Amino acid sequence: MADSAAMTRGTLAQTKAANAFLITRGPASLRIGKTALDQADAEDTPWSDPFVLAEKNGAAYRVWETASTYEGHPVRLIVVESSALDQRKGKKLENKRKKEAELLSQEQAQWESRLFSCREDAEQALASLKASLRPRFHRVEASVDEVIRPKKRRGRPKKGAEPEVETRFALRLNAAFDQEAWERARRKAFRFVLVTTVPEEWKGQPMDAKEILKLYKGHISVEMNFAFLKDLFFTDEIYVKKPERVAVLGYLFLLALAIYRVFQRRVRQFITPEQPLKGARGRKLTRPTGQAIFQLFQYVKVVLLKQPDGQIQRALSQPLTYEQRRILQGLGLDESIYV
Repeated sequence: MADSAAMTRGTLAQTKAANAFLITRGPASLRIGKTALDQADAEDTPWSDPFVLAEKNGAAYRVWETASTYEGHPVRLIVVESSALDQRKGKKLENKRKKEAELLSQEQAQWESRLFSCREDAEQALASLKASLRPRFHRVEASVDEVIRPKKRRGRPKKGAEPEVETRFALRLNAAFDQEAWERARRKAFRFVLVTTVPEEWKGQPMDAKEILKLYKGHISVEMNFAFLKDLFFTDEIYVKKPERVAVLGYLFLLALAIYRVFQRRVRQFITPEQPLKGARGRKLTRPTGQAIFQLFQYVKVVLLKQPDGQIQRALSQPLTYEQRRILQGLGLDESIYV
């Protein structure tokens, strides 16, 4: 699993040499990705039925798959359509639409105020205008109209003389919002392309487009774990001088993170929506984090009692709560770990 920067010939070659597979999000500039997006917009594209990956309040997805090659490597291209439009993409698209409307309005005012002496000049200007205007969200109709107006003369006209007229030519622009093009652009904003070298079947398990998307969406939980390693509480000041000791400390952090994740996973195995964990301030937790679990044990105090014979006896200052005992029992432990 990697970000779009991994979409290079070198990465694909290294992945193949290591007998590994790659799943990445195709860069926006990737040509085969653009082609897949255009093909997916066809009316006869066989999209999958909508499905969800999250337990609640999750986006609905549809997928469509095609194949291609990149730098000599065969790849699978999975076009994903999400029901949740990224807010940044939505705002960017709306800003582009407004900017285009303003530009067309300025062009309309500029060209309609300009008159041409002959139709040929007006036709040439019209052809140049059509070539320069490439609106995405508007339909533009332009034409050449005749303008008949009184001919200007110096001085006062003679009494009773009929006014002379002249013919000029002007460009007329009519810009209308293209709802179909707008909806097509929004659909593309809802979509992205996954590129993978994972075969359609691996170790007897089918790896269809839905399964690839599930693997890709799951990597966010891995990335979120690294916030622990980037916490300034741990990495702001490191009091070791030698590079090898810094490396060892980094491995210790990784070991601590691995233990933390195993601990969290084991607790979640016996926490269900029907029997949630009662966390701090009475919150009901169905997927408690390790931090929320540790908070329940934050105020457990052990009292040390010195016996007349000099031996030290350990005891809890107060009995464990139901939730604390439940967690310990689920982990195969009891309060003896304290005493």
